[in-house]
Amino acid sequence: MRLSQIHLHGLALAMIAGSSCLSAQDGNVPDFKVGLNINGCQFSGGTDGYGNVEVMQKTGGKKIQVEVLYGDDLVFEPTSFKGPGSDQLREAAGGNGNVLNIFNANTGPADVYYQINLRNKQTGELLSCDPRVINK
Repeated sequence: MRLSQIHLHGLALAMIAGSSCLSAQDGNVPDFKVGLNINGCQFSGGTDGYGNVEVMQKTGGKKIQVEVLYGDDLVFEPTSFKGPGSDQLREAAGGNGNVLNIFNANTGPADVYYQINLRNKQTGELLSCDPRVINK
């Protein structure tokens, strides 16, 4: 290969590597999906099948997407985070009527209950459910 071919080949490889990194960091793709069945606050998904999410600490930010099942009359109220490391969690943009996104900065250890708060649009009744996020 000539020098110009080597340069172009290296550039193409760098572009391919860069594009795969971008897709892995896509802010619209959740790292974890959690389902919330409002009948009894039953969670599914996460890392344990029960809505809890456990990750190794300091391995980069993680996006958790919570989808409310069978809750057409419910709207999200602000989520509350309680426990050590709760300052690492916040609601994130990108959700819609039945989906809430949570961003875990994952900058250190954490053992946080994230309380999903829902309000019935018709009656005003509040429903709160709270699985955990753990950074080990």
